[in-house]
Amino acid sequence: MSDFLLELGCENLPPHAIRSAFEQLRRDAATQLDALRLPYERIYTTGSARRLVLIVHGLADVQSAQSETVTGPPVDRAFDEAGRPTRAAEGFARSRGFDPAKLKTVETERGEFVGFTRTLKRRRASILLKDLVPELVAGLRWPKLMHWQPASPETARSGGKNDGFRFARPIRWVVCMLGSTVLRFSMAGVRTGNRSYTTPWIHTKPVTIRSPKTYMSSMKRAGIIVDHEDRARRIESLAKQVAKRAGLQLIEDPGLVDELTFMLESPSALIGEFDKRYLKLPQEVVVTAMKSHQRYLAFRRRGKLVPRFLTLTEGKVGSPATVRHGNEMVLRARLEDATFYWEEDNRTGMDGLAERLKKIVFIEKLGTLADKSTRVSKLAQVALEMSGADAVDKQQVNRASHIAKADLASEMIKDGKEFTLLQGLIGSCYASESGEDPEIVTAIREQYMPRSAGDGLPTTELGTALSIADRMDTITGCFLAALAPTGSQDPYALRRKANGLLRLLEARPGVSIQRLLEAALNGYIDGGLSSAGHRSDAFDRLIGFFQSRMELYLKDRGIDYDIVSAVTAVAWENPGIAWKRANVIQSLRGEDAFELLVTGAKRVSNILDNSMKRFGLEWSELEAAFLGSGELAPGVRIDPGGFEEASEKALYQEIRSAVPTLRERDSARDEKAILSALSGLGPAIDRFFDDVLVNSPDADVRLRRHHFLAGVFAIFAKYADLSHIVESGSQPPE
Repeated sequence: MSDFLLELGCENLPPHAIRSAFEQLRRDAATQLDALRLPYERIYTTGSARRLVLIVHGLADVQSAQSETVTGPPVDRAFDEAGRPTRAAEGFARSRGFDPAKLKTVETERGEFVGFTRTLKRRRASILLKDLVPELVAGLRWPKLMHWQPASPETARSGGKNDGFRFARPIRWVVCMLGSTVLRFSMAGVRTGNRSYTTPWIHTKPVTIRSPKTYMSSMKRAGIIVDHEDRARRIESLAKQVAKRAGLQLIEDPGLVDELTFMLESPSALIGEFDKRYLKLPQEVVVTAMKSHQRYLAFRRRGKLVPRFLTLTEGKVGSPATVRHGNEMVLRARLEDATFYWEEDNRTGMDGLAERLKKIVFIEKLGTLADKSTRVSKLAQVALEMSGADAVDKQQVNRASHIAKADLASEMIKDGKEFTLLQGLIGSCYASESGEDPEIVTAIREQYMPRSAGDGLPTTELGTALSIADRMDTITGCFLAALAPTGSQDPYALRRKANGLLRLLEARPGVSIQRLLEAALNGYIDGGLSSAGHRSDAFDRLIGFFQSRMELYLKDRGIDYDIVSAVTAVAWENPGIAWKRANVIQSLRGEDAFELLVTGAKRVSNILDNSMKRFGLEWSELEAAFLGSGELAPGVRIDPGGFEEASEKALYQEIRSAVPTLRERDSARDEKAILSALSGLGPAIDRFFDDVLVNSPDADVRLRRHHFLAGVFAIFAKYADLSHIVESGSQPPE
């Protein structure tokens, strides 16, 4: 066994794509080596700005032994009556270089065939790897690819060509070794060798690699930290050391540290300063100015930002003072710009900025941002009414909605500057400076929450209402404008917005997606941006979209597939109810009483025609059917006077007794108590089917019993379609 090393030396790779590239390289190498029958102990990959590295430890020198059975024609066509090989058998054997007389009978799932077993040839790893490496490298996926000329005049003179090879950045050297032996071949116009480089456009002296085992130490002596985790630890250690010496606290930024990890190979730190007058700007603005272009880390002291920053360089610089001064000059220019934007926007004021929204298009065909603000105000009030948040004043809602998007017209945010990602936060800062109500200031800051799957939720009712309304308005508008997601295409991130909306509604079980959709569609129609004719089609497509998002939302959170189907059949439009109900059902899975209920519910469902099944009926309808003489549906009425068997009378009485309790527990949204009460009906249902012939020969009796079971089904279907639940387990059938 030997160790194998592949190092691809490149011009600076895009930092955000390096990790996914070397992770794919590890997966693909494992898959291909297994397919080639080359055993190994373990695979290691890493990457940096100028190199991708693959090391296979303990790679076998030759392929593992393996035999294969080759089959030919069926036995009845392979031999004649005398037992001699037919032409078909002889042709098969000759084409495989095998003696026809030695063919044997091979039994397969398809029957008996003639064939033979042979031992596959074992090829050397050194030969196989020469074909494998170019295939692995060419298969790496990058956001963008480049095509370039041969690496150097020497390569061109020796006949090296790019040969149409595409990669994220030009490949300038390739180290490829099996043990201490260099595997010689050309790839992307570059000849392989055992020479690596640090920064070849600055330091042209190569680093000679003796073997894969000495690779890491050789690069370390040359000043390169190859392993990405080691570099990350080095950056964090440097930053904390500098902060400690200066008596400061580092403002943690894992995302920036990760980016720096894949920008630098030999990180070194310098601390710089900026004028403290810039501290009058919001802290987020100053930190963003440092981070977005210059990748500086910020410091604080006693919880407040200080006018110092940390910059990381590639190796130790020759003149630290000059480098520090240059970085300070660049940051000063950024902060001067930010100060200008801040002062200009505050002079304009929130109402002035909101006025500008009338000239900014939201999305083509969907009006301006000012139109959106009007729609969001109405939608937010609908959401607040459904959630029972009476403490929020209507004027607050109107005012918050009116100025919520004002910062999109500000100098700080517009035109795609580095501060664009601060939208909402900057708006709240401007609102605070303008003396707006603190509740409104907080709501403006929270309106985009959650921004990602791991982000927190708004802490105020007003902020939550704005976020719900904003998302629902955008999703609805895009469906009206034929901008709905298709396949992998989702340019307006509607799926992500919908997932965030479901998270927001999870804590508000009283809010209905269907009612929000109706209000959102009305907003576009009232504003003259859509017609009633488009409403029905858009509504149906939006319902389907949210149903599928709700199903995925529950599955992603660990709810079994069959329980998801059961719950979303009834409660998809109330994410808070659906989530809680699904959890309760999952907790009851396997309990005898619940399993008996599921069995009974399935028997009820199986015997009923779909036209008799009613889901999510109101309590007034159920009470009228069981406690009075109301209809479940036109022509469907429970007639207890016609009951003949004791079991059907007993089941009817149990349900009548349970209805008031179920309604009371439903009003309290006590899902566990509801499902427990329903589980108590299982034995009575079981006895009913044991004792009662539902499909009686008497048509009147049969219809009466079907109507009764329609009522029983409606009680279950108020909560979930239990017929979807798999009794034997939670895995789908093969």
